[in-house]
Amino acid sequence: MTDLETWPLAAGAEFSRVTDVAVVAANPLMLGGLVHALDGVAGLRVTHRAERIAALRAAEAPALIVVDLYLEMAGQGAVPAGSRVVALCAPGNSPNLLTTIHHGVHAFVSRECDIAELLAALSVANRGGLHVSPELLPEIVEAASTSQESRPQDLSPREIEALQFIAGGFTHGQVSRRMGLTEATVSTYVSRIRHKLRVGNKADLTRRAIELGYVSARKGV
Repeated sequence: MTDLETWPLAAGAEFSRVTDVAVVAANPLMLGGLVHALDGVAGLRVTHRAERIAALRAAEAPALIVVDLYLEMAGQGAVPAGSRVVALCAPGNSPNLLTTIHHGVHAFVSRECDIAELLAALSVANRGGLHVSPELLPEIVEAASTSQESRPQDLSPREIEALQFIAGGFTHGQVSRRMGLTEATVSTYVSRIRHKLRVGNKADLTRRAIELGYVSARKGV
């Protein structure tokens, strides 16, 4: 943050009512600076401060969370239901938009942004929109484009269930009985799964499933 003074509400950053904000940063100086910058801003109320999102209590979930992404979102813990995240990112180390959006991230802003942009990002996130700092946009777009080409398509809940059985060593016939499906349907599921995960034989399928976290390594064959 280049300016840690308390600012009035930035132009274009509007809150219809007082909005609770949590500040999350592993670095004590960053944590204190963010709290100082946001505390007292019209329309915002800093109610929580923590080193990781996982430390926030779900029952006291704030509407907005400002997090310094020193860690990837996956290392922050689950975002409380209903909270929206504004992530501070260092240029050159921006998170992948496609892999973080499901964590509740609604804004990516540079760690070097001024308070006006941070407030604007908070306002956009509070309305359910998406904000990206101009200096982060090119690398996030590039990462998202690369991920779109290489990331496997998401599996459906039933496909995941079938995958867990297959990776656990069950035959198609055993899977069909446990899932209440015909063997032909199970075979169709497996074909779809292999296509989505881009693998061929069962061993590769199991390894890929473990890599992606669909099954535990204990279930591997």
